[in-house]
Amino acid sequence: MSTFSIIAVRILVTLLAVIASVGQVAYLDALSWHALGWAAPMSAQMSPPFLTLMTTDALVSFVAAGLAIVLVLHEGRRQAAGRALALALAAWSYLTAYSGVTVLLRPDAGAARSLFEAHFLIVEMVGLIGLVRFTALFPEPLVGEQLAPPPTLPGWLRPAHAISVWMLRPSAPWIVGSLLLAGLWGLMIAREQAISDAGLSPLMDMVRLLAATLVVLNLRRTWGQAGDVGRLSWLLVALVCLLSALLVVIGGNVLMGVTEWPEPPFAWRALLLDVGVLGFLSALAMSVLYRGAAKASVAVRRIASLATVVTLGLFLAAGLEALFHGGMPAGFSLRTGVGTLIAFVIVVSTYRSLMRYLEGFFAHLHVPGVAEEQST
Repeated sequence: MSTFSIIAVRILVTLLAVIASVGQVAYLDALSWHALGWAAPMSAQMSPPFLTLMTTDALVSFVAAGLAIVLVLHEGRRQAAGRALALALAAWSYLTAYSGVTVLLRPDAGAARSLFEAHFLIVEMVGLIGLVRFTALFPEPLVGEQLAPPPTLPGWLRPAHAISVWMLRPSAPWIVGSLLLAGLWGLMIAREQAISDAGLSPLMDMVRLLAATLVVLNLRRTWGQAGDVGRLSWLLVALVCLLSALLVVIGGNVLMGVTEWPEPPFAWRALLLDVGVLGFLSALAMSVLYRGAAKASVAVRRIASLATVVTLGLFLAAGLEALFHGGMPAGFSLRTGVGTLIAFVIVVSTYRSLMRYLEGFFAHLHVPGVAEEQST
């Protein structure tokens, strides 16, 4: 990658990250603070749960923007992969700051506003390109035997394989992305529709699906074959963080449905998912930046074990609540909350034993990459 291209990527990432962060601050100020005056204050009274949700969403965007800047400035053996991941994170931060960027920069009605709305699709395409490039470069660039078609590959799939190999070239995703953008906008103009609606087109959904397919294919080519399996394992940590948050949300939903408790005064589901996303982003950055001796397999086991214990506790609480209310004879049912309290006592009393058992269970699962890391 030329010096000019590196500087251009750094400028683009920094610009997206800074605008996203400033936009989030402007949006929060318009919602609640009314101190900076960067955007017109919102006239409607915002509820505390909504403000809490917007604040945590902004925090996730800030973290993504900060990690993007750190990654794009990172110099080392995996700096090319770091720049590609920085593009993806900066674009993601920018898109999640849509409301803030809109209140901060959106022009008045007219052609300028249409172009402004359309530029979000460009940012999304940049993010997809960055993600595809990251998986082609991490932990090492895909070369040699990894690119040869499998002997058992059907003949009708060989052209698709050849295209996927061509997409590993540095310029290929940018060429394809530019052509797809031009085609989408041209189609919208031909249909006399707003170009800002191109992101809602089913064709764009197909583009997202194809990008996801390339990401999975590239990871499949490298997983279990790369020399530095520890870094690949950090991607598994990222996935476990997201799945753990989803598990806890599912357990909470079951308990809330059984007990019919009123919703708490904060958006707990969204907050848990934000925590999972923070873990996901941090683990992705660790895969490039971390140089210590700690093994990602330990993080995988502990996060998965903790999420399993919490989820089992929530299911146990839901089961006891259902038993004490629907399974007891008339006149012997207990008040709501007793089952939850008993489940809490059981989980706390057996926490260490459960964690040891689950960590041992997850340690014996054979996961390519993690197994090799544990054996080193």
